[in-house]
Amino acid sequence: MSFHVRQLQQEKRSRLKPLYRFLAASLTMAKPIHGWYLLWSKRNAHQKTRKKRVVMLKKMLLILISVLTVCILIAATVRGMVSMGLLNIGTVTSIAGAELPRDQYNQFNVLLLGQGDADHDGKDLTDTIIIASLDPDISKSAVLVSLPRDTYFLHTEKMAKGKLNSFYRDYKSHLIYQEGIDPEDAPAEALKEIGNEIGRKLGIEIHHTVNVNFSAFIEAVDAVDGINIDVPYDIKDTQYPDNEYGFETFELLKGEQKLDGITALKYARSRHTTSDFSRSARQQQLIGAMAKKVKEEGHITDTSFIASMLQNLSKNMESTMSLREMIGLASLAKNIDRNRIITMQFNDRNALYDGFIEPGGFLYAPPRNLFNGTAVLLPVSIPEFPVTWEQPKAFIKLLTNARKVYLNRPVLNILNNGAAPGSARKLATELIRYGFSINDIANADLESKQDKSILFGNNESKEILEEFFKSILNIENGLPPEGLPIEQQEDITIILGKDFNYQPIKSLL
Repeated sequence: MSFHVRQLQQEKRSRLKPLYRFLAASLTMAKPIHGWYLLWSKRNAHQKTRKKRVVMLKKMLLILISVLTVCILIAATVRGMVSMGLLNIGTVTSIAGAELPRDQYNQFNVLLLGQGDADHDGKDLTDTIIIASLDPDISKSAVLVSLPRDTYFLHTEKMAKGKLNSFYRDYKSHLIYQEGIDPEDAPAEALKEIGNEIGRKLGIEIHHTVNVNFSAFIEAVDAVDGINIDVPYDIKDTQYPDNEYGFETFELLKGEQKLDGITALKYARSRHTTSDFSRSARQQQLIGAMAKKVKEEGHITDTSFIASMLQNLSKNMESTMSLREMIGLASLAKNIDRNRIITMQFNDRNALYDGFIEPGGFLYAPPRNLFNGTAVLLPVSIPEFPVTWEQPKAFIKLLTNARKVYLNRPVLNILNNGAAPGSARKLATELIRYGFSINDIANADLESKQDKSILFGNNESKEILEEFFKSILNIENGLPPEGLPIEQQEDITIILGKDFNYQPIKSLL
């Protein structure tokens, strides 16, 4: 007997399975796109941070120009007052003979502060803070180090804890309203204590403090009815910084131009080339043009000009320096070679967050909830705890006392040939933090590992560089190992052997 088997009910196809397959395929495709997006976001954030730093560097250089210009005008004003009989010969002799104090290394250190105008939001907040260390005699160089305005001091000797940019405003008010100091004397006292406190934190003797706003530069140019400048090329800067970390367009045509104060300010600040410091020629040109006009075109014998100039200085600059010392600063600055200026900025690109490291990366941003929602920066204090300023202090010590090495701008290779894995990267990160350029981090292309670490130089400053890095790293100098490829050798090459034990530079000084 035959029979047939038939399906009583057809199996239903699941409508979800194709959807699951589609979602799985979409996720597979989206994974690299998501990775690309994260990489793009990281790079974009890095670029924005760099743009902000460029703005700060421009402000940093502009403050220095303002101070030097004001010094030149002070000197010119004094000469004019002499020619008009307003100052006698005895006074002039004492003014001309003024000398600035020096530290044990024969360097003069001044704190430069920059703030907005009187009608600017946040009056008396010093948003630009620069330490300038001048060595006019031996190296004829200047070291400029900028501190971010959000730098936070947890403890001070006389002032309350707080952000660096608020100390001048708050301590000046304290002196006036709490201690009863004359309002005319309080600014100088506040500036002096800020200089002392920063000096204590960074281990450097600050001799004087100068506080200016950008109106000092603008009004100085306008006081001489503008200056004539031979503009060497057409300028169209579409990224001229405004006051809100944004940009506007600044244009100036090639050839002879008469610049008013605002235009001269933009000419000084404009970034027309790829280098942040290539504007130095234009800045020197402006200072020279100012000095020439004051000296040669008769303004100095004009009583109304002198009155205007003194009024400008009184409105836009405060200082702990006397008139004699300001003239001494103008004279001292002439001995500084503009090609021998070292610029650094403390920042939070410290390799702790995302692997990025920059020179001066000694700060970090703690959680805001610890500071009532305020963004602040503290010094990296690993392995020390609690917070200390030992590492920034070591950085300042090297910058100011080993400036010959920094002026040589050595390039380094760090090679591993026996040390623990990652040792070369660790040391390179530390050296970059202290302002040195690293070309290559790699394993040494040698047949056998070595027991002892060595370093050796490969340029005309070999002896100076070898001695310096030997002293700060506790690694002996020697000859290049036989067989080391020439492409692995740089101005200074450091080869890490089995004896290498990483320590922060601060611990080795």
